[in-house]
Amino acid sequence: MSDYAQEKMLHVLLVEDHKFLRAVMEQALTAAGFRVTAAETGDQAASILEAGTRADVLLSDIQLPGTLGGVDLANLAQQRYPSMAILLQTGFVPGDSGGYRVLRKPFGPDILVAAIREAAECRGNDPCATSDPRDQRR
Repeated sequence: MSDYAQEKMLHVLLVEDHKFLRAVMEQALTAAGFRVTAAETGDQAASILEAGTRADVLLSDIQLPGTLGGVDLANLAQQRYPSMAILLQTGFVPGDSGGYRVLRKPFGPDILVAAIREAAECRGNDPCATSDPRDQRR
């Protein structure tokens, strides 16, 4: 477990409809020391939030089956828990991301873990809102 994860023990609400990707991401995040609650749909994730689960970071695919897509879920999460960091992901060219930060698929475990850490550190900080860590290599 990394020093950062031990200090923070961040809780990530992971929302991904593809079972294999969800399992791989959950494994990578857990291996990095994060607590993970996983959901398959935006509707399932909304139920988890409404049941009182408090996550530090919401990581959601933009395109999800059901009535709540990723942006709608992000808006709901932000209303319920304003301090929750929001990070959306997509394998498509992002259209309307609601101003939330978007991580473009495909990405490896190192990019995923770095993006979660950065999102948690940048909560409420607009310069972090729409960047992809791969765009900030210097």
